[in-house]
Amino acid sequence: MQFKLKATEYTDPEAMAKGYLTQYYGNHKIEYPINPFQMLKDEGVLFSLMNFEKLEGVYIPASSEDDIAVVGINANRPITRQRFTAAHELCHHFRDADKQISCLIGSNKEIERFAEAFAAAVLMPLTELRIQVNKRKKNNGCVSFDDVLEIATYFGVSFQACLYRIAYMIHAISGNTEPRELNIRARKYAPEKERKKRHLTYTNLYAGLIDCYQEQLSFTPTDHARYVFQNEYIYNDSRMEGLNVTPEEAAEIVTDLRLNMQNSAYCNEENEAYLSIAGHYDMYQEIFAIPVKKSLDVYYIFTLNKLLFSHYPHPEFGGSVRQNNTLVLGAKFETVDYLEIFNELAKVDHEVRDFFTRKEEVSLSEYIMHVARTHHQITVIHPFPEGNGRTSRAFMNVQFVRAGITPIYIKVEDKIEYISALARADQYGDYDELYEIVFRLILRAFVDLHSGE
Repeated sequence: MQFKLKATEYTDPEAMAKGYLTQYYGNHKIEYPINPFQMLKDEGVLFSLMNFEKLEGVYIPASSEDDIAVVGINANRPITRQRFTAAHELCHHFRDADKQISCLIGSNKEIERFAEAFAAAVLMPLTELRIQVNKRKKNNGCVSFDDVLEIATYFGVSFQACLYRIAYMIHAISGNTEPRELNIRARKYAPEKERKKRHLTYTNLYAGLIDCYQEQLSFTPTDHARYVFQNEYIYNDSRMEGLNVTPEEAAEIVTDLRLNMQNSAYCNEENEAYLSIAGHYDMYQEIFAIPVKKSLDVYYIFTLNKLLFSHYPHPEFGGSVRQNNTLVLGAKFETVDYLEIFNELAKVDHEVRDFFTRKEEVSLSEYIMHVARTHHQITVIHPFPEGNGRTSRAFMNVQFVRAGITPIYIKVEDKIEYISALARADQYGDYDELYEIVFRLILRAFVDLHSGE
């Protein structure tokens, strides 16, 4: 509040950002990347991710002394842009708290340019930026695009934002830095492809957002949530396993099951896709059952697998443990020896119980990362003859729902990225890519659930 009273005195966004950081951190050392979502929270501003089409964000001031300011952030933008928007709206909160401001994508209004410059200066303070540039600069006093990518990762900003700030504030980019030409050079460098090639992730940035968004991400099963998951989840998860079914067919089957329960005509079909969808439906009826169960153990996967195959001609197949060793096509690992399945499950069960018991003591991001690791461990154990992927993904949602966290579903178009992340965990024990995917999926599911209400 003290800074807000003098914020309008600043005519230079760099000076304003420096003044704010000095007050915010005091004598404490700044740790990078800076978390602008935490800054919003600390300033008493409620932020929410929203399905905007043309807006980066919106600032809605408090209507009275008993009210609080609200910031909306475009849920469809990259995490680096969302962080910029959070810092941008923080500027509006300090300087423009007497009016509502809608921030259009690409807006060039003076008030928006000031807020953008403030955001850049908050996330990439010039003093620290110079330090990072000096660590990497060559004999010509400049840094390469590869160096810019490293510096952008350090600050948690986009490659382009970092490049422009280094080029125009520090003048440490060689060659033609005229804006249009620099933009062409940046596109040619293809920073996102380079990031993926280096296996750089935004996991820490998503964790910072997730932990500040914990209250909003809380979840209790509702009819609307069941509807979304019975359609979106079941269709996508069936396609993930290569089953040939359209969104319309999946929705029709789910609707028939909901209305006719065990008398559904689809349960008598010989089509495997139909029978699998019927099993999926039963799984999610169980997962979203009310009241939500307050206990959790890994052996619940046997119930899930049994439900998955409950409509097949031989339903006793569901929930049975595989009795031989198997090689998963396309995987980069050998599944656990079938004689060791229960020993390995016992190890996972210890972790599942421990984290579930301590879920109120650990950060939300830490709990979610635990769920992602558990998911991978179960895929490696591969306890069932069939349905391991569908069952282990369903168990992720059991862990989320029982912990009061928004569950997820993986869209079929994200399959390659998801499989690649599991493969990297298989080969190198590196979970960062899987963590990032699960973080993104939780945020997307939250927005989808609330935008349709």
